[in-house]
Amino acid sequence: MRLLQIADECFEAIDEALLKELAATLFHSNQYQILYQQCQSKQDTKSADTKLVTELVETYQRISKRQSDPMVSRLNALL
Repeated sequence: MRLLQIADECFEAIDEALLKELAATLFHSNQYQILYQQCQSKQDTKSADTKLVTELVETYQRISKRQSDPMVSRLNALL
């Protein structure tokens, strides 16, 4: 998966399972399904891909930062 190669270059340790789950969730969301259905050209599709990847990376970064938060770690330990 090309996205994992890009992510490897940007992050020290990649949580591959988290990244795959986020990608699947975003790709199958109503927002992106509608966006992809409206694509009428390769450029439209490329723009949709860029938007999806940008959101995916930003979401992954937010989650990764929160995982290192001591409060989040304590709450996760309770689960």
